[in-house]
Amino acid sequence: MKLTIHGGKDEIGGNKILVEHKGTKIFLDFGMSFKQTGMYFSEFLQPRKCAGLADFFELSILPDIQGIYREDYLKHMGRGKETRSVDGVFLSHAHADHAQHIHFLRNDIPIFCTDATKIILETLEETGIGTFSDFVTYCEAFAFYTNKKGELSRVTRKNKEYVCDREFNVMMPGKKVKIGSMEIEMIPVDHSLPGACGFIVYTDEGNLVYTGDIRFHGSHSELSRKFVEKAFSVKPKLLITEGTRINSTKKDSEDGVKKEISEFMSKAKGLVFVEHPVRDLDRLNSILIAANENKRELVVNTKLAYLIEKLGKLSPFSLVKVKIFVPRKSWGLIDKDVEQKLVEGDYETWERDYIYRKNCVTYREIQKHPDKYAVSMNLFNINQLVDINPSSDSIWIKSNCEPFCEEMELDEERKKNWLNHYGIKQHQAHASGHANGEELKEMWKDINAKEVVVVHRDG
Repeated sequence: MKLTIHGGKDEIGGNKILVEHKGTKIFLDFGMSFKQTGMYFSEFLQPRKCAGLADFFELSILPDIQGIYREDYLKHMGRGKETRSVDGVFLSHAHADHAQHIHFLRNDIPIFCTDATKIILETLEETGIGTFSDFVTYCEAFAFYTNKKGELSRVTRKNKEYVCDREFNVMMPGKKVKIGSMEIEMIPVDHSLPGACGFIVYTDEGNLVYTGDIRFHGSHSELSRKFVEKAFSVKPKLLITEGTRINSTKKDSEDGVKKEISEFMSKAKGLVFVEHPVRDLDRLNSILIAANENKRELVVNTKLAYLIEKLGKLSPFSLVKVKIFVPRKSWGLIDKDVEQKLVEGDYETWERDYIYRKNCVTYREIQKHPDKYAVSMNLFNINQLVDINPSSDSIWIKSNCEPFCEEMELDEERKKNWLNHYGIKQHQAHASGHANGEELKEMWKDINAKEVVVVHRDG
């Protein structure tokens, strides 16, 4: 069995781990390297799609490996056809640093993940997050078709014959998948995103365990403990483990976060804003419980509403338990006396369904009853404060990690400028999505692998 780490070494995230055994090759995760990408690009400076994969290869953001990348991109770059060289990609969860770069993979490479991971990737694609955002479908790029006038036109996603589904395979606990000389089993773990899992790779040369991202202090810590028990039982030759907080001894608790948020809310006289990891529904559930304890209603944005509804029973709560914030967009017609179809023109197709739900609210309702609501908010929609116009007795609860790069530090400064403008005081209540150093070392000891490889660690 051969192991090649193409991403995740000496960096937090960007996991791309190639496992080879007797001619069979699989990737464990295929994520975006924040560290390498951030060296050259930012929110306003992005890799060029016109260059295909050239920008990514030149700057070592993607490894130049034969037989794994999209043929349309390679053709556009002037490279010839390549034979597929990888038999499958196994995603531990849908965070960008583990899954973002599946966009660049060939369409005939099967992808394996949990049901929740596939749904999250679907919602990311459908609600749009940038140029390279088709994950579960594949639209041929740099192609032309003959239009009704007999002229060439560029292919877009409207040309359905050029769009197909990627081969996604939903894995279930306890059921192994056989690929060539390997068998792979998915084991759920607790992390700050629905559907997170680790993998056990079975081979006749010994077994490999991959933790993905894992913690033992979250709402479903029992999953991580069962993972450790299962990993030990297979007597692994190799353990590939995350090490994000290897140098931290801080003990976190999701239940403790919920209590802290509830206490902050109990003392708030005005509106409560809560900043949290954008798709961490366990954290959002903690916020919902805290809000209910303080007779407040939780308000979520339309993207969160869409995700909650798509996940269905996989979400810790249903959409009817919260309010949906419908912001002013485009022409700002949501509070104007105009026809419904004109109002809908302000919104993307996927979000129009939420405009007239019984549980939707606008800034006017929040303005009238600030002591009634706790609003999910972050930097990407903080400009809604201009409409809401919160009073200085409002509070902002920061329930996500501290900045760990220059760009995040700049974002944090911008946010503080907004809060200072309205005289809003910020409080902190957060628990990490990762195990601390003591928990990691205890896990390694309990799994008792012959060899341990640490990835997802800075330095």
